[in-house]
Amino acid sequence: MTLPTSYRLEHAASYRPLRRAARALASLVRNVGRALRREHRADAAIEGRAEGGYTLTEIMIALAIVSMMLGGAAVYAFGQFEKARKKETINMMRKIKDGVLQWRMDATGGEQCPSGLADLVTSKVFNKEPKDGWGRQFVFKCPGDHDTDGVDLVSFGKDGKEGTADDIKSWDEEK
Repeated sequence: MTLPTSYRLEHAASYRPLRRAARALASLVRNVGRALRREHRADAAIEGRAEGGYTLTEIMIALAIVSMMLGGAAVYAFGQFEKARKKETINMMRKIKDGVLQWRMDATGGEQCPSGLADLVTSKVFNKEPKDGWGRQFVFKCPGDHDTDGVDLVSFGKDGKEGTADDIKSWDEEK
């Protein structure tokens, strides 16, 4: 610990006892540390233990602390993963709506709507059939009941069951 050496000359004398006390305390701490290290080396030599090693208890405590930290991070990460799947599903619904518009512009024979997502794949609008964030197919209805000029799409969400709170509907994209 170092104390300021050049503050003002009139205050220099008042720092001397404080500096002496700080030096004495630092010296005491150094001496106690040396004595403890000497004692530890002597104990380790008697027990046959190598100097500087960790005990099993210390390792287990460190592993417990690290695993608790990773567990907390995993809980947070899985929550973000579910949000990402929901966003991916909503983005895929937008792409499907754009694909239906493109299909309508390119369609011949006077058809108003594709009969399903497979028509979008066969007409090369999509390379493969689009799936939601959980890898399941969308429920497709064209023309839709809610979007009469477009398409209604439903994903059954995380649980895969119809009519539950986690269902994602194309007409409720504002959620």
